[in-house]
Amino acid sequence: LSLHAERMDSVGEEFANFLAPKGIFSLPDSKKTVKYEAASGEYKKTKKILGLNENVKLETDLEKYQADSLDYYIGQDLIIGKGNIQLQGIDPKTKDKLQVYASGMRSYPKRKLSYLTGPVRGELQPLRKYQGSTKFKSDQMELVGDESRASLEGNVQLSRQNYLVTGGKADIFFENYNKSLKYFVMNDDVKMTETMAPVRGENTVRRAYSERLEGFGQEQKMILSGAPRVEQGDDVIKGYRITIRQNIDLVEVDDSMSDMQIKKSKQTKE
Repeated sequence: LSLHAERMDSVGEEFANFLAPKGIFSLPDSKKTVKYEAASGEYKKTKKILGLNENVKLETDLEKYQADSLDYYIGQDLIIGKGNIQLQGIDPKTKDKLQVYASGMRSYPKRKLSYLTGPVRGELQPLRKYQGSTKFKSDQMELVGDESRASLEGNVQLSRQNYLVTGGKADIFFENYNKSLKYFVMNDDVKMTETMAPVRGENTVRRAYSERLEGFGQEQKMILSGAPRVEQGDDVIKGYRITIRQNIDLVEVDDSMSDMQIKKSKQTKE
């Protein structure tokens, strides 16, 4: 642990207070280091805890954190943050950029694992910006760097391009071959709303409901299962498994025993 400060007040073997601390510490059993700075700080000597307060900034090789306060537990690979958490990261495999805002955080830098508590909101920006970003919201979030995965739970929302998906839980997988969102899974009371390209000057809205939805970014399709239902205009389609594609009217119902209901408006006979 390396620390510089404008002022230090040391109290025996218990703790030391710092004004404008700034420095570097090494991760346990690793060659990687973490840079930090804050308006004030405290080092608890016996417990080996470095506490940072006000305008806290912390930076690793792949992530940048900001918070009202951060506690680093030296030797335990643990960082606990509170208040106005901001996380900016780069996925080590895809190089996609991730930005997250939260109220609280527990992070294990060496293990590339972070837990964020909410409300949580953020945005995933692919390396190629023209492919469009994915925005998300949830009550809590888990980031697993080694698996290039983010897990969202509680009042989850995903919005990308012209569609919005909501549900109870979601997993987003970043790793891919074309540097766009490869895959996501939404579960528990899933609802999808898609505003399709205008037809004859009018926007068409398609809504889908299911217990599970799988989205494939590269193929621009979504597969619904678990009592799925799709509504578009006056048409209603039900089945055991339904596939829809972005901005395409075609709806694929895979199971031959599906129940399809097409609602049509009444026409006046001449």
